[in-house]
Amino acid sequence: MVPATETVLVVDDEQGILEALADLLREEGYRVLTASHGREALERMAEVKPDLVLTDWMMPVLDGPALIERILQDPSLRHIPVLGMSAVDVNGLKRLHPAMEFLQKPFDIRALMKLVRKSLDANSRVRGG
Repeated sequence: MVPATETVLVVDDEQGILEALADLLREEGYRVLTASHGREALERMAEVKPDLVLTDWMMPVLDGPALIERILQDPSLRHIPVLGMSAVDVNGLKRLHPAMEFLQKPFDIRALMKLVRKSLDANSRVRGG
């Protein structure tokens, strides 16, 4: 169990996936925010700065790439690590975005939790926490 002070924003347009990921992360002790598309994610981030964003790649309204671009353009958000999820071949996405971590849907829950922890730990070290 992790301290509930770490907040993860989960962004996915598939309600079942969104709820399952939120429940899983809460069970692991994380505080979880949810959004069904990128624009809603940005609205949530204006209220609460998460420690990590876990986002789907293909969504309506504002997709994963556009969300990431907005995050990187905002000085108050650009330090937040982002993990991408996609049902498409993530190897191509990794070549386009080598600095990002991606999970191929469907993914192994243990692999997801390991990547979440790794990203949060790395961000904590970078920020001096």
